[in-house]
Amino acid sequence: HRFRTQGLLKLSNGTYYYGGQMGRMHLALGQAPIALGDIDKNLEIMENLITEAQDKCDAEIDLIAFPELFITGYNLRDDYNKVAEKIPSQSKAQIGIAKLAKKYNVHIATGIVEKVGKTLFNSAIVIGPKGYIGHYQKQFLPNFGPFEEKMFFGEGNQTPVFDTPFGKIGIQICYDIFFPETSTGLALNGADLILNLSASPTTSRPLFHRVLPARAIETTCFYAYSNNVGTQGSLTFAGESVVVDPRGKTIAEIPSFEEGVLVCEIPLEQLTNFRKARPVLRDSKKKQ
Repeated sequence: HRFRTQGLLKLSNGTYYYGGQMGRMHLALGQAPIALGDIDKNLEIMENLITEAQDKCDAEIDLIAFPELFITGYNLRDDYNKVAEKIPSQSKAQIGIAKLAKKYNVHIATGIVEKVGKTLFNSAIVIGPKGYIGHYQKQFLPNFGPFEEKMFFGEGNQTPVFDTPFGKIGIQICYDIFFPETSTGLALNGADLILNLSASPTTSRPLFHRVLPARAIETTCFYAYSNNVGTQGSLTFAGESVVVDPRGKTIAEIPSFEEGVLVCEIPLEQLTNFRKARPVLRDSKKKQ
């Protein structure tokens, strides 16, 4: 397996442990300007970022995360319906992502437009080398300033956590982060790592970077923020994707407005010690 092999144990539930504790994972975040509404082109961009990430990593990448609606574009407005897909299904975006996951032996998380009946959702999907793992529907839709998501999307109401060979992954999308119950819900449901897939424009950047470490501290989870970069219509995105640890300390980040990937090793084996030192989750469960 792609983990360090010394002291590696695999439990019957599929969880990997290193030295008697949870093992390390290799995480990548990708950010690059995309082509609005062009799934084929965006799959090419995704593949380029995957190969760049693997070139930067001594080991194989376990998981690479891309921003909110990365595969379709965020600022599509009336054209969301043209790129929407039933999930799971053998549709263009999902077929393309699955091929990349299998080709590069990597798990991929990315934003996507989901169609359920006549309703669209701003969703995130996780696909691994063996196919579809799960998806999440954005719960809190911004409808202020430049945002009009309630005009186009329905609201999700689930807080799923996805089991992978390297840990439990929770996902939220952009504005969800400002509602602490979404982060706490993921942590209480067992998340080791929380991904926030975002389309945060330059006007919002200070707020996200203040809230991110707070969410990591209050959930005692590793936190990864994957944000769009470039211009889509009237919106300009700064990127600034970042990974923080359960104490809110930055592990890795991409500078403002730069295209590319970050790659880092997430020491999941340290979670037990983080949570013993600051037992927020334990005390939250007592209130449930």
